[in-house]
Amino acid sequence: MNDERRAVPTGGIVMPIDAAQSSIVDHQSSIPPRPSPLVGFFVLVAHSFRRHWRVRQMGWVSIGLLSLTVAWVAAVTLSAAGWRLEDRRSRRFGGLSHREYAEQLRPAARYKALDADLRDAVPSRHSSRPPESAPVRLPHPGETPTPLDPTADALRSLVLSVPAAVLASEKFTHDWAFTNFTRSVPLGAFVGFVLPLFTLAFASGALGTERESRSLVWLLTRPQPRPAIYVATFLGALPWCLLFGVGGFAALCLAGGDLGREAFTRFWPAAVGGTAAFAALFHLVGATFRRPVVVGLVYVFFFEALVALLPGSLKLLSLSFYARSLIYNDAVDAGYPAAALEVPEAVSAGTAWAVLATATLALLALGAWRFGRAEYRDDV
Repeated sequence: MNDERRAVPTGGIVMPIDAAQSSIVDHQSSIPPRPSPLVGFFVLVAHSFRRHWRVRQMGWVSIGLLSLTVAWVAAVTLSAAGWRLEDRRSRRFGGLSHREYAEQLRPAARYKALDADLRDAVPSRHSSRPPESAPVRLPHPGETPTPLDPTADALRSLVLSVPAAVLASEKFTHDWAFTNFTRSVPLGAFVGFVLPLFTLAFASGALGTERESRSLVWLLTRPQPRPAIYVATFLGALPWCLLFGVGGFAALCLAGGDLGREAFTRFWPAAVGGTAAFAALFHLVGATFRRPVVVGLVYVFFFEALVALLPGSLKLLSLSFYARSLIYNDAVDAGYPAAALEVPEAVSAGTAWAVLATATLALLALGAWRFGRAEYRDDV
């Protein structure tokens, strides 16, 4: 009786109940569990990250331009004058450096030049010494010493000694060199084209590469909402943008020596904020246009390069203007002269951070909304 209750017919074959239940359990265990949407999202992030492992053609172009810029910064740093003012030569001074010109304005040098002029004007008949070499710069009549008018000569000597006294100030020369480096490298070369080009190379390729290789259908068929796919591809490309954007900034600063290392320590947060904003913008460009690199280059060289430097309120539309404002505020807070940085009408650091953060989130939300409603029939 007990053996009959434990047996069930299965296709004409009587099997024990325990064996039938175990086969059902084994069949259910072979069904893979339903994947978690969160796990699927991070799988897409990892997939997008791996897709950028191979540096695209635009990335090689950016690396080439960065190498040329680093070589230029290193050449200036290793030159005799460097980024400092003292040994910089000027045509206004007849080819003399600022240090040589300041020394010629001091009373001792001016009296020595006056004695040389007098000897040249009345040469000694009994002296066989050759005349001293001619001065390389024609002195201004106002620099001529007037020993017969001691008051006027003292005032003239006091005024003409100011350049030498200024160049003797270590703080002035260091501030001038740092602002000169900041104006040329972080504000000029980096924000001008290194940061936008590196960000364009990787952010536009997050979806642009899928469209160009006609593999976008694979992404669109993933069991994820389209806005989630858009955000996942952005998060996969963002580490590469930060790596090459901030890494490019570090390479430029290292080529600048001590001044560059100080600049990187002060300005790297501005590089991170600018990279995130540009990445969100060019990710939107990659999802919108069939040729995102062309559109991005036009934007970088004809909008950011011109509008950010124009007076008035039009430059408020430029992302690089807020990155420059962050660098400007960091330098001013450190005690460097604001006028030497040449960032007209810069906004405060709080405003610049708020605008960059809002622009990043707004561009990401706009791109997700548009990606969720766009039709990519010709790209799949």
